[in-house]
Amino acid sequence: MILPKFEYKKAENIAKAIAFYERYNGKARYLAGGTDLIPLVKLRLSTPMAIIDLKEIEELKAISHQGGWLLIGANVTLFELKNNNTVREYFPTLYESLDATSCETLQMRGTIGGNILQDTRCLLYNQSLEWRTARGFCFKMGGETCNVVPNARACFSNYCSDNALSLMALSASVKLAGPQGERKMRLEKIFSGDGRNPFTLMPGEILTEILIPMKRSKGAYKKLRVRDSIDYPLLGVAVSIKGNRGTVCVGGIGPAPLVYNLKNINDSAFKDVAEKAYSDVRPVSNTTLSPDYRKKMVSVLIQRASKKVLQEGK
Repeated sequence: MILPKFEYKKAENIAKAIAFYERYNGKARYLAGGTDLIPLVKLRLSTPMAIIDLKEIEELKAISHQGGWLLIGANVTLFELKNNNTVREYFPTLYESLDATSCETLQMRGTIGGNILQDTRCLLYNQSLEWRTARGFCFKMGGETCNVVPNARACFSNYCSDNALSLMALSASVKLAGPQGERKMRLEKIFSGDGRNPFTLMPGEILTEILIPMKRSKGAYKKLRVRDSIDYPLLGVAVSIKGNRGTVCVGGIGPAPLVYNLKNINDSAFKDVAEKAYSDVRPVSNTTLSPDYRKKMVSVLIQRASKKVLQEGK
């Protein structure tokens, strides 16, 4: 499918990128790896006047340690991060989620920032303009109702990042820079819960850095998918344990991830979380697998991940 016309701008630094964005009155998109944005533009699901390339901004490509944190630039590729010794040694849930993301060819192109900020997905949304026009525009496209759940005035599209789940399980924070300045927040705070506009970022903001506390952890990531490579998660579960505290994150099933904190690390605590997550998720028929099966697999994947984590070190 041919790309539509747009202006291309290459930014040498963050300030220049933000200035470009303001020049186009917000009708621009930032480009990092492009593995999410370019398909959206080809499908006319995003129609920017300009695309602002961030790939040459050096400060967005660094990995460093500072003040008890691992600092990861948003433009670090998934492949580079997967092969980082600190990630392998300290954060097994992050390593496993990176390894489970698509294939190595796309891991070498895709960035961690882009993976976090990918748009939500739906079988009745991620289609060509001609297909969507014939079907009728849904709530996410500016229509009046959801095409999956008749008469619903909400969007049930799925947030499908593998790596955001593992980062939240590790208590990660993010730094943002935009026209209003810089700010820092916990990663889970960037999600709005609205499938139409899934993030709380202000117009023109750039995700510049991910920060993970430098505490050695045990963890696991489990992913439901049809094929072993390329596929987005139809369900993802990340588990991380630090000392006597643990976190379980569930994603790929609804517009925002679900986060559960454990005060006790044992089979009973994980079983309680599995039951709670099973009760909380509300899957609909917008993926290649049935809602009932995906819902059932929530507790199954939590139990599989917890079993692996609890067995580590025995």
